[in-house]
Amino acid sequence: MKKFLTTFLLIVALTVSTARAAEFEMVEYSAQVKLQWLAAAGIPEAQKFLKLIDRPVFFNAENLNDFERIQLANSLYQELNYAAAIEFVRQNNYSNVFDLACSISPRAMILGDEGRKVVVGELQTVCLLGDWCVDEFGKKSRKNVSYDAFWLQDKAGMTASADKLKGELCIIEQGVLIYLTDDVRAQMFENIRDVLKKHGGCLITSDFNQKQYFTDAAAALFGESQASTIYAETKAMYEKVYEDKISDESLQDEKEAMDFLKTHGLVARKVPLFKSTPKLNIYSKLTPAQIQAVNELAAKSYLWVITAL
Repeated sequence: MKKFLTTFLLIVALTVSTARAAEFEMVEYSAQVKLQWLAAAGIPEAQKFLKLIDRPVFFNAENLNDFERIQLANSLYQELNYAAAIEFVRQNNYSNVFDLACSISPRAMILGDEGRKVVVGELQTVCLLGDWCVDEFGKKSRKNVSYDAFWLQDKAGMTASADKLKGELCIIEQGVLIYLTDDVRAQMFENIRDVLKKHGGCLITSDFNQKQYFTDAAAALFGESQASTIYAETKAMYEKVYEDKISDESLQDEKEAMDFLKTHGLVARKVPLFKSTPKLNIYSKLTPAQIQAVNELAAKSYLWVITAL
């Protein structure tokens, strides 16, 4: 397995031009870090993906200060997003899911194994890894899940991928806005508007309250007095991975975000992350008091449901 994967990754690397080397590293690293948090939360599919790609984890107690708190807070935040999106798709009975910039997506495998069609939109390096992982141990997901390579501002690429899905779409996007420049962000939402006008359905995201949402998740675990510190440590960690500054103030004000969406032909409503108490894998790692605090957090309206005007 290790020899095969080494050969596979060499082939992946050779498909990426020298000009794209930085993109290859950045995207692959961020995908692996997200997998690390989901696996640490106890999600079996994420653990399988992480084992399959067979790489050392980036961060551990030896190279990251305050590792245990950072890992637990990020694992909770990632599992909340992961589980809330799956529940939304199930409760609204979406047969078609368009998962944008989600890295190597264990969520896609879950939904694909349920018989739903899932297209994952990512950059080329992640798509190659993702398709290979699904083929290795997918069930129904082998025929229902595919990875398509395009940039979020690529209208033609996004439209062509969405057109592979027949019927209304649930577009999922979590955790990408803070990494985009203003022009890319604007073009991405114009592309999403056009896809929704053509196919119907909605986009779900928590990105317009990402900073407060993550801070509240950290507070549920470690108290409000520690939450801002854990957020700052996490931001610094990701800036190290991306080798770039994170824009975490843009569109975090609700009115500003709603006005932004309206200018791009979209409208949003806020809904609770979960309609009922969730069953999270990470609960096995929490105290009763932490579980109670997380359950209260899970009932808050951090999920935005966005539709075309």
